Amino acid sequence: MRGYESLPEVIGKRLHELKVDPKELCLTISADISKEGLFGERWLLVNKERLFVLSTNEEKASLDYDLPLSKIKEIRAEPLVGNGVLEVRTKEEQTIELLHYSNALERKFTRVATKIQKIIKNEEDLREEEDEFEEDHCPNCGLMLPKGTKVCPHCLKKGKTIKRLLVYMKPYRQEVFIVALLMFLTTALDLFPPYFTKILIDDVLTPRKNIRLLIILVLVLLAARLFSTLFAIIRGRILARVGMNLTFDVRSELYQCLQKQSLSFYDKRQTGALMSRVTRDTEQLLSFMVDGIPFFFVNGMILIGIGVVLFAINWRLASLVFIPAPLVILCTHLFWQRFRVALHKYWHRWAQIGATLGDVLSGIQVVKAFGQEKREIHKFNEKSGSLMQAGIEVEQLFSTVFPGLAFLTVLGTFIIWYVGGIDVIAGRITLGTLIAFLGYLGMFYGPLQALTRFSDWISRALTSSERIFEIIDSQPEILDAPDAIPLPNIEGNFEFKNVSFSYDKNKPVLKGINLKVKSGEMIGLVGKSGAGKTTIINLVCRFYDLDEGSLSLDGVDIHKVKIKDLRRQIGIVLQEPFLFSGTIAQNIAYSKVNATPEEIIRAAKAANAHEFIMKSPDGYDTQVGERGKRLSAGERQRISIARAILHNPRILILDEATASVDTETERQIQEAIARLIKGRTTFAIAHRLSTLKDADRLIVFEEGKIVEAGTHEELLRKKGNYFNLVQLQRKLSQLKAVE
Repeated sequence: MRGYESLPEVIGKRLHELKVDPKELCLTISADISKEGLFGERWLLVNKERLFVLSTNEEKASLDYDLPLSKIKEIRAEPLVGNGVLEVRTKEEQTIELLHYSNALERKFTRVATKIQKIIKNEEDLREEEDEFEEDHCPNCGLMLPKGTKVCPHCLKKGKTIKRLLVYMKPYRQEVFIVALLMFLTTALDLFPPYFTKILIDDVLTPRKNIRLLIILVLVLLAARLFSTLFAIIRGRILARVGMNLTFDVRSELYQCLQKQSLSFYDKRQTGALMSRVTRDTEQLLSFMVDGIPFFFVNGMILIGIGVVLFAINWRLASLVFIPAPLVILCTHLFWQRFRVALHKYWHRWAQIGATLGDVLSGIQVVKAFGQEKREIHKFNEKSGSLMQAGIEVEQLFSTVFPGLAFLTVLGTFIIWYVGGIDVIAGRITLGTLIAFLGYLGMFYGPLQALTRFSDWISRALTSSERIFEIIDSQPEILDAPDAIPLPNIEGNFEFKNVSFSYDKNKPVLKGINLKVKSGEMIGLVGKSGAGKTTIINLVCRFYDLDEGSLSLDGVDIHKVKIKDLRRQIGIVLQEPFLFSGTIAQNIAYSKVNATPEEIIRAAKAANAHEFIMKSPDGYDTQVGERGKRLSAGERQRISIARAILHNPRILILDEATASVDTETERQIQEAIARLIKGRTTFAIAHRLSTLKDADRLIVFEEGKIVEAGTHEELLRKKGNYFNLVQLQRKLSQLKAVE
């Protein structure tokens, strides 16, 4: 999507004729299929009252549709075979196909349909949210970017990427030198056989004599092949070690960069897509570094060596060999861009498959509970079908282009047979010379044909490399300030001054928050979902930076506190505690890696977890399963509390810590929490208000603002928002009174 400033001049003139002010447009977007069904530009423009579709050429813009929004009943983006269509259904039940677009724009026009529906309903944020859509297009060429990445296949700089990859090989310079030397020796040995074939034919077989020379030639050929094989084995073993080490380096750096990223980075990306970069993309890079680069240099040296030998044998025949070469190079260059784009699309489809699998397998219980297996199968088949189509496109392109290139490369062979045959008949060259020349020619066209396929190989590797470098180059949004102050011993005094924050610049979550929290105080955060409670926690942990105002910790601006010192002294107990695959003891000790068994047991007892742990099959060595699925919700929560107790934080975050558990389990968790909060600054969120009645203060939020503050009894006496929440909860959940 684009702003009105980027509209073509012909569109601007047509809007002027229609008496439409471009500044009042809520939405402007161009499709890539013309009215005639060919690739071309077609524009959709929407203001608060009307919808326009215009077709453009260099001279003018013609109006295709002008519809009042009041007459539109529904608008939707429908996928078709090979393209999509944006269509509306009017209140008179008439269906109008507004415009068509390629499959590359499918995701964008799906959002366009949603946005127009909001405009029709006169909902908030009618102005175009630029940052939501800018990522869809490359800022350099304007082409559509693949989903989940900012790497533009069209603008990929091959030389720069290769140069950057070679930097990773610096620690292995000695091994690379040995490999290069072995490549050179192997290439030299491979050049002997055709020349010895010439001697064999002209000096042994044709005269039918000199058995001794025959024996010597056979032994030399055998030795050359033996040493060539030996060098290839050594080279392969060294490359395997170097390649694996190099991939480890890249994968390790990539994982470190993922760990350093802020939460906002993950808000915009799917887990499966990121996993694909750590797994598939690094494997693709390994293939290129271990096989691709040696493949290129070996074949390149063979080409150079054979070219020299061919000219040494017969320069006239050698010059004929290169007749098809320019045509092969030209065709390879022409198909380069198309291959790269197709391959990028193919790998993107793989990332989508990974993301879909990750989502569904993580939420398989929900899928089963609602009987949505068929729906998920259908969704997966759609993704898998897209992958299949992308794979077919790549393989068909490969199968079409390279046989043609192979045919071009062997044209030279027929020329040499004809011209060389005439020369043999005329006595200008010997039969052995022609056979040797043809032998070298076969060796020449093999590498030349192979190098034409190198574009496919390097395209895959460079695309994967750029996807990896995109993550590596991403800078975390939350960083230590240059003048950051170490706070090894936090007291826990917080002060919010006129704090405002939004995850999306058009939708503020917190508005002018002013709040002081004393060290050791327990603050209960109360309010409806979306009121801003969790956002307060996110700012305290500095998962995000506030937009306006200031937040200080112990009198120091939180932006100037070293992140490591801050996070090290914060303990979090979530509504859905996350347990890692491993034992109960390992999960408790996650916050303190060097914890002793005695410390782990002491923390478990304080969290009321020791009793159920000892009843488990292997006690503290019991495996919890993936995400702790082998334990009940209450057991997972108590292990999470034990983890926090062992961490011994100065600041404690309790986010719905007793939600979704039975009364007895809640009592045990409450007892554990009572021990945990002593002497710590605590922020507690709970929809079950009974769990907050002992808080020092309750802060009531509504629509991002603090509307009430006080103790449980004070707020009940006020009979305001908090009182209403308590009354509503009594009626809905039929809990006993919170008196």
